[in-house]
Parts: sequence; structure tokens; C-alpha cells
Amino acid sequence: MAKKRIQVMADYLGAIKQLPPFIRELRTALPEAIIDIETNDYVNLDRETNTSRTLREDLAFEELADSGVLIDCPDGGNADASVSFVCAPNSVVFGKRGNIGFHIDPLKFEPRRLLDAEEIAKLRDKYFLGDRKVVLGGSIHGVEMEDFVAQANKVIRQNPDIKIMTVLRNPTDKVKLDNLGVNYAMNGAPSGKDLNYTLVTEMGVLDRLYSICDVAVMGDTLLQGWGQNPLEPAFYGKRIVSGKSFTNNGVAYRGLQNSGLLKMVNGEGLADEVLREVPEGELADSQRRAARFIESKQGAAKFYAGLVAEIVNGGDNLSTRERASIGGRLFHYSKHGSLVGVSC
Repeated sequence: MAKKRIQVMADYLGAIKQLPPFIRELRTALPEAIIDIETNDYVNLDRETNTSRTLREDLAFEELADSGVLIDCPDGGNADASVSFVCAPNSVVFGKRGNIGFHIDPLKFEPRRLLDAEEIAKLRDKYFLGDRKVVLGGSIHGVEMEDFVAQANKVIRQNPDIKIMTVLRNPTDKVKLDNLGVNYAMNGAPSGKDLNYTLVTEMGVLDRLYSICDVAVMGDTLLQGWGQNPLEPAFYGKRIVSGKSFTNNGVAYRGLQNSGLLKMVNGEGLADEVLREVPEGELADSQRRAARFIESKQGAAKFYAGLVAEIVNGGDNLSTRERASIGGRLFHYSKHGSLVGVSC
């Protein structure tokens, strides 16, 4: 009997970064199935050739390297289920041929392995940080570059020893940083010991870089933006400063703001919030509230994998009622983040 085959399309970096917890649960639900993952990056073609490498590294980091998945090497067979990921909760879909599109945001809450103290120390050494305080601008968009640099320079004037690490949303925006006259070290260059700015262009490392910062600034939020994932620094208990513009990750932004770990400011208030001294007790309370909030939103990977297992195991024998049940639970979860109140 031929093995069941699941096709997974991860066509942007944000989806690729959320695959490990989903793959873990999918492998538990369907241990014998072929999982064929196609990676890509329609948002940024410059990153397209590196997405499969990022996924392989992340699977290895999560000890899933031997999980039996195929990456960018389809076997050509028909899929029993085809999985994709959408950015908007109202864009989820369940089609007649086993096509199912999951909302990506709930997967961002899922537990994942974090860097330990030794790994964090090595990462700080890589960028020659010493004992300097670090502000990390995560996924800074080109349109907000001038505002970000102006606020970063204000921070440096008040604390000349501070390190500003910057990860660009699009690597080609480096020219905008150059045009602003910023003197920076590239990645782990030794010149980083003496410069205030370090520009990181390595792909797929932002989530781990948050482990070495003191304050995380969310990119793509200072003007009209999608909003970078704030859960990545929150997993490490980092203070988070954000603008007020975000289309994605709304549940995470509001929950982390309520916890006190994330502060939303207008662009001109960014430097003042970064420099604000937060008492240790206040920060610890915010970290505890944030951790409880994150834990309360977990479970998407298991839920998504369970729906895929129902589709694969049911195949063409799924009844109209069973299909309606799958679709009903999918749409309810995408809207509410839980199955409370589902009657189908």
C-alpha cells in the first residue's frame, strides 16, 4: 500500500520559520506519511535560494533533522493533502481536493527550543559585543529607515557605548543605510568592537539574535506596516518597543502590550522608550505575564496537524458532514484561536 503524501507550501520566510513545531506534530499524527515541503520567498526574491537552507538549519536546531521530510525535492506523486499558510485569518481555506490553508499567526505562539546561556555567550562573542547594552532593530523596512536611524542616533548620543544591531526587512535596503551616512560593521566583522552600528544580513537568524539584545525594536511598525513578529523577542523575555502600525500579529501585539513587556510609541518617542530605565521587579512581572499569555495561546500546531490527519485518513471517503466539520473548526480557530463554542 502506497504511503500517504502531504504537500506543504512555505512560500515566505515567516511561514518557513514556523514549520518546525507543525512538522513535529504532523509527524506524530501521521508517522508514516511522506511530508514534501516546497520552500520559496515570494516577498523577497533575493532570499529565495536560501529558504531551504534556513529550514534545514531550523529543523536540525529543533532536533527534527531526521524527521523524514523532503525539502524542495517533490516525488511527483499526487498529494493526499496540500497545506499552505496565509497571513490573514479570513483567508483560510479548505478545498475539495484536500487543499487547506492555515492562518500562520497562531503557530508563532508554539513552544520552541531557545538558545541556552552558553550559546548566547558565543553569539555575543561572534558580534564582539562584550558587556555592551544592545538595541536590536528587527526587520527594519526601507520606508522607516530614516526615522529609525534618527532615533538610534539619539540613543547613541545619550549612551555612546550602546550597540545598535540592525536587521533589514529587505537586504537591498542597505543602500538607504549607506545614504544616511551610517558607519557600521557587517555581520561579525571585527570592526564591530569599535562601532555603534552592526548590520546583520545573514538570513533566518533574527529570532536567535533577540537572545543577545536588551531592547528589541519591532520593524515595519513605525509607519504603515505589516508588523514584525513580536513573539520572537518575547520568548526570551526581552523588552519590546514598537510603533503603532501592524496588520499581522495583532493578537500578539495586543497581548504583549497588556502584559507590559511591549510598549507602543509614536516614531518620535522611540529613543526615549528605549532609554527608559525599567526596575527589575517591573520587568520580571511583565515577563511572567507575557509568558502566561503566550502559553494560553499555544496548541495550533497540534490542532492543524490533527485536521491534516483527518483529511489524509478520510481521503475520498470523507462525508459531507465530516468535511463541514473540518471546515467549521478551521474557520472558528482562525477567528477565535480556540475551539470553545464549536458545535459542528
